[in-house]
Amino acid sequence: MLQIKPKSPRDAGITLAAAAERYLGLKVRKRTIAEDKRTLEHLKAAFGAKTLLAEITAERISEYKAERLAATRKIGETEKPLSAAAVNRPLAILRHLLRLARDEWDVLDEVPKIRTEKEPQGRLRWLTHEEATNLLVACRKSKNKALPDLAEFSMFTGVRRGEALGLTWDRVDRARGVIRLELTKSGHRREVPLSSNADAVLARRWRPEAKGYVFGSRNWNSFRSAWEAALDAAGIQSFRFHDLRHTFASWLVQRGRTLKEVQEALGHQTISMTMRYSHLAPDHLRAAVAVLDGVLFASQPTQTAAVSAQASTQERAELVGVSQKSL
Repeated sequence: MLQIKPKSPRDAGITLAAAAERYLGLKVRKRTIAEDKRTLEHLKAAFGAKTLLAEITAERISEYKAERLAATRKIGETEKPLSAAAVNRPLAILRHLLRLARDEWDVLDEVPKIRTEKEPQGRLRWLTHEEATNLLVACRKSKNKALPDLAEFSMFTGVRRGEALGLTWDRVDRARGVIRLELTKSGHRREVPLSSNADAVLARRWRPEAKGYVFGSRNWNSFRSAWEAALDAAGIQSFRFHDLRHTFASWLVQRGRTLKEVQEALGHQTISMTMRYSHLAPDHLRAAVAVLDGVLFASQPTQTAAVSAQASTQERAELVGVSQKSL
């Protein structure tokens, strides 16, 4: 009797909905899991929850991308095209899911090529020293007494807002001059050194009975209205709390610290993320290229000096001639 061989997972196929559930099971500890869930719901609506992964071809993906590029969203009273990032994020999730299905789940033979849009360089807004002073003065006048300390601490450590708000006293080591961040965006623990300004903030807030959150609450809504009022009072526009991190990095670069040092201070995983601050170090770059000054004179001093002297004599003669003609 001929036995019927049961279908393998590859033969049976897997739907987008099933793949999405499997994906979320693997990413359950991901910090942006809620955003991934929303993106997957969007993809299921766009391609069909019951669609087999094998049916999500390059042609269908290209059609989806074209629709997204033509789509708009309302900002105020105007309709604006979706940003490159808004187009790319679902495509990136879809590509990762398809690669998991091929490489780890063994339910897909091949992954169609997915081309993403080129994204502009990230936004970079930082405070001048005058703006920073005005902002801290405005924060100190706020009814929220923790706000000025939170702002100054973030300004002089470069930690992210969530990292500052989530900081607890048991992770503060003033004796060693560091704080320990257990949960960072990269998922890695790291220590952040304390400057004198940052340490002064902790000294002001510390009490013998201190415990729990350093700044009283990890809920940004407790600070939001006071922060926005301080920005208005200081006359600072187009500035987010995250831009205090940019301010910290920009000041370091402007004071001659290397990009490698700034990378480590910010906790960036790659130097490419830190390169956005490179243009703020013109003096450092000028010093780097200055080593080439006089290199030709050093190699051919006699001949070069003679040519230079001859050129100078000729230039002076031409200038004299121009002056005489103008008289």
